Amino acid sequence: MRLIFFFILLLVQAPLLAQIYKGVSGIEAYQKTLAEVDNSLRSNPSKYIQLREGLLEELNEDENLQLEIILDIYHGSHFYFQNNLDSAKVYFDLAIDKSASINQDQLFRTAKIRRIFCEEYTSTKSRMATEMRYIYVDSYNKKDTVNMLYSLNGMGIFYRDLDSVSLALKIYYEALRLAELSDNRTELAFIHNNLGLIKYDLGALDSAFSDFKICLELGEQLDDKALQSIAKQNMGLYYGRIDSVEMAKSEYHEVIELGKEFGYPLYIVSASTNLAALEMQEGNQELSNQLSKQALETSKNSKLYFAIPNIYLGKAFYELKSQNYVAAHQMLDSAQSYSKYSSYSEIMPPLLHLRYRVYEESGDFEKALETYKEKTAVNDSIDEIGNAKLLSELQFKYDDEKKERLRSIEKNKLKLELKQQEVDMTKFRQNVIIGLSVGIFIVLVLIVMYFRLKQKSDNLFSFTIANKLEEERGRIARDLHDGLGQSLIILKNKFNNISLDNPKETEQVNENFSEVIEEVRSISRSLIPPELKRLGLKKAIENMCQDIESNSHLIVTTEIDAIDECGFENHQAIRVYRIMQELVTNTIKHSGASSLKIAAEKKPKELEIIYQDNGTGLDIQQWKSANNSVGFKSIEQRLKYLNATSKIEKPKEGFKLVIKIPV
Repeated sequence: MRLIFFFILLLVQAPLLAQIYKGVSGIEAYQKTLAEVDNSLRSNPSKYIQLREGLLEELNEDENLQLEIILDIYHGSHFYFQNNLDSAKVYFDLAIDKSASINQDQLFRTAKIRRIFCEEYTSTKSRMATEMRYIYVDSYNKKDTVNMLYSLNGMGIFYRDLDSVSLALKIYYEALRLAELSDNRTELAFIHNNLGLIKYDLGALDSAFSDFKICLELGEQLDDKALQSIAKQNMGLYYGRIDSVEMAKSEYHEVIELGKEFGYPLYIVSASTNLAALEMQEGNQELSNQLSKQALETSKNSKLYFAIPNIYLGKAFYELKSQNYVAAHQMLDSAQSYSKYSSYSEIMPPLLHLRYRVYEESGDFEKALETYKEKTAVNDSIDEIGNAKLLSELQFKYDDEKKERLRSIEKNKLKLELKQQEVDMTKFRQNVIIGLSVGIFIVLVLIVMYFRLKQKSDNLFSFTIANKLEEERGRIARDLHDGLGQSLIILKNKFNNISLDNPKETEQVNENFSEVIEEVRSISRSLIPPELKRLGLKKAIENMCQDIESNSHLIVTTEIDAIDECGFENHQAIRVYRIMQELVTNTIKHSGASSLKIAAEKKPKELEIIYQDNGTGLDIQQWKSANNSVGFKSIEQRLKYLNATSKIEKPKEGFKLVIKIPV
């Protein structure tokens, strides 16, 4: 039963079977081939080598560092399965360096996990489990589900080897939960299988069988013949344990058929070896020998060298029972020559024990004694290594426990600091809330005061405008009464007393009529310039400037052809005209200027009007704050209606205003 159990462990315990390329970008074109590589890595090394060489040729044509790293990891795994740990380390280290150089975290962690398994003979299981736990934490923080599963599986194996079975079970159940959440059914199957093996060791056979069956069902759902073969191997193990030999044989035969059909020589070898052990137990030595030969031939042809030593040990046992002592020694020599591909501690003790038995039964007691001493020395050496490892494990656990106590003290200190920080933060929040409340209250008060002042200012402006309108109406009324009214009365009297025979009087009345008409026009022009509607805004401004130039000492220059390109509507034109009128009035009244200039420039989205005189300049703040600043406010109000902006610049002398009107 030892040989059967050994083969099953090789098949399912190693966590290096899952598809490492899942979730890696840039390798989509190679995924089908990588799936075959992954499938054949353990079960058909010869096919794996062919597939790898094909991918390496593709790499020569199309450089792909991610694919190169994956192939390094797979080749390291290939050497690991051959027990060539030094070569395995080389390829895993290459993968680690390359993935670090391109920040490929997922493959970096995968390579690190597999590198840890290569430390089996140089490190303790506790340290390996701790390193695996660090990778699990890193994978968890980076949400790397694939490597979380790999690292959990590794921790489960190491803690099982440390006889921390309860912890191993806890880890595997966590891995189960994660595999179910991420819908990773392949890993789910492997974890159920490993759980089943732990339960099998504990004697919980029915529960172990349930896990093997789940693994089989998942393999059937995924159409994964490798998973099906592994599950059936272990179900055969279960049936052999409960003495259902025919059921066990049936499972092993099915595994052999699957191996032949789908090219899985490893499963053929393991199933054949397990069948050979069963047949040996039942006394069918000839059939057992045939099955061993079949397993040996398949192992050599497929380069499954790590399986060969156990097959030769089985054949040596068969030859011993048949009293073929020479042949038994030959089988043992062959097993020893292939032992470098397997674990020394697994192969050498049973090999030396069988050789001692062969010498003893053949009557060569001297060599039997020598072999027995060698066997004892090997066992002592293994025990010594085991004791050293055990001491190292205990020291590591003691150091870890000591560190844990220190960590606990630091943790309590940290909790106190965090509590104090929470208290300080609560006070800070309260102060912030109070400050914000006061700030909001002040802002609200300022807003209310602003709107009140604005309303007061608007009311004052409206009042002033109303007064100005009344003054304007009074002026017009006086002009009509004192000027036009008096002229019409005089004209009426003259008209009533006119003598038609007197040409001089007729001419005088005609001149008076012309004066009255001109006075009416003057009053009308002061209300709204007739040129604005008839000739347009540009001409109206020019006429206003000509009138000012002819009636004052000012020299007025205009360059406003661009105004007519804007197509202002009447309500816009009158506002622009009034703004210019107000500016000119201010220049005449307050600036003492000798010249002024109005220029206009059409830009893509606006009309820019520049008004400039050479007077004494203007203190804009004083203008804005003046009680009688109706002129400024009327300009501001009209600019607002036009959605325009204004900017007062400071030339070397005089006053300059730039107005921008959207068009």
